[in-house]
Amino acid sequence: MRFRTAVITLLIFVSLSAIHLFIYTQNINLKFKVRELKIQLEQIRSKNRQNGYIVAKKENLISIEQIAMRKLGMVYPEKINYIIVSQDQKQSFVGKGAQITSREPQN
Repeated sequence: MRFRTAVITLLIFVSLSAIHLFIYTQNINLKFKVRELKIQLEQIRSKNRQNGYIVAKKENLISIEQIAMRKLGMVYPEKINYIIVSQDQKQSFVGKGAQITSREPQN
């Protein structure tokens, strides 16, 4: 009887130890995965900052103007024509009644 109780106690102890070891190894694996994901997140954030810099550089109006002038041959117009339409003609404007004015561009 006493031997049987000792064996059952030993089996319970071994089972609890195995469960504890399993949970401990799972915990370690999850910590490694969390660490890898944090590293990956930081790499993505860094790449996002780089892409933001590239976008900001390409959206810079001065840079766009320089590219348009150098590579595409853009020039400023010598004369700008405006079409002035009265308020009541805006709905049905087809070219009648508009006043055309001109002015020299200001640099």
